Amino acid sequence: MRYCVIHSWEGLPEHLGSDLDLAVHPDDKARITSIIEELKCCKYVAYQWNNYITKGHSFYFYWVTGWRVNTVAVDIIFEDRRSGMILASGKEFAAGRIRHGDFWIASPEMEFSYLLVKKANKGKVSSSQTLRLRRIAESLGREAAEEIAGKVFRKDLKTRIVEACEDGSIDELFKDLKGKAWQIPLSQRPLRTMQYWAGQFRRAVWRTLNPSGILVSVLGPDGAGKSTVLEGLAQEFIVPLRRRRLFHWRPQVIAKSKDNRPVTDPHGQTPRGALMSMAYLSVFFADCWAGYLFVIKPRLVRAGFVQFDRYFHDVLVDPRRYRYGGPKWYAQLLSRLLPEPDLVILLDANEDLILSRKTELTRAEIQRQRQAYAELKFQRAKKVYVRTDAGIQPTMKASSTAVAEFMTQRFDKRIGHWMRVA
Repeated sequence: MRYCVIHSWEGLPEHLGSDLDLAVHPDDKARITSIIEELKCCKYVAYQWNNYITKGHSFYFYWVTGWRVNTVAVDIIFEDRRSGMILASGKEFAAGRIRHGDFWIASPEMEFSYLLVKKANKGKVSSSQTLRLRRIAESLGREAAEEIAGKVFRKDLKTRIVEACEDGSIDELFKDLKGKAWQIPLSQRPLRTMQYWAGQFRRAVWRTLNPSGILVSVLGPDGAGKSTVLEGLAQEFIVPLRRRRLFHWRPQVIAKSKDNRPVTDPHGQTPRGALMSMAYLSVFFADCWAGYLFVIKPRLVRAGFVQFDRYFHDVLVDPRRYRYGGPKWYAQLLSRLLPEPDLVILLDANEDLILSRKTELTRAEIQRQRQAYAELKFQRAKKVYVRTDAGIQPTMKASSTAVAEFMTQRFDKRIGHWMRVA
């Protein structure tokens, strides 16, 4: 495959600072899937694919060592597109690539252009990247560096940008330029601008129909370890799922609760009457739909990690917690009409362990809830049962593996559309 590592290759292959950014020749798109299969045979399993920009894709791999699930991201571009501009193709990157030990790296010219636009778009430059830009600018020479900068930035900025690279002040300059029009004018690139936004529209449709985020609900009796698992999953999957949002039972877009403190006495209040209970539950149902449409779905489209500590269906297991005194069939009906999580992790432990953590409920009530959770049905969500008796490490490994396996199965289904999307 004709590829090159675009930047931050100095520590490879022993050390990878963050994501691995590759430019690939567009004629080699079809080889990507076979390479993913070869890596899978070596226990590096692809479980997430994010089409983050037109002709730009992130692939996330995981592998297991001991109790730990390890992850790494590989970004592949067939064309460098940023800020409404089409800058360079993978063919151009591959044409000028340089052999560096066992792998290929981008030419200084291509790396310089790529880093400048990427960092100008973000409005910040790290200390290591500031040093790298300085070295490249010095090696290229003032005239060549300004010529490269002038192909992307306004003509009045190219000299300032190269000077800032040379004296190490590029971070301050890009912070000052953030939010301002630093690109070359649209009148100088009308065709490429139209191509850019046409590609963005197709990508937006694909991402909306196939969101790369995940909605996970963790259920179980008080004391089963829900909060610990939710926080652990957020840390474990911070690379592929960077936008985390945690909800407790419902989104609270409508009828926000006045008291969001932890519940210390879940059965301390008496249930409402049947009609009032149904009215309240209907409002909570509407809140769940509003939250899904206006908060959760957009976050899933943007590769977010949406977590629920309990879910609406929890009212079927423990109606008294929610002061629900209406008929069970009504709660079941509303539950069936709601969007369900992608994955439900049901935590369980023996009564002695749960009582040692939380003492609000009686042993008999904990036994009843354990049985009710085991029998809880979902129409579409995948349900995974995890015991927490053995300690935090086995619990987190089982929970992380459940998330990774769900995402892997979803990846395997979607990668069949690779050539159409790439």
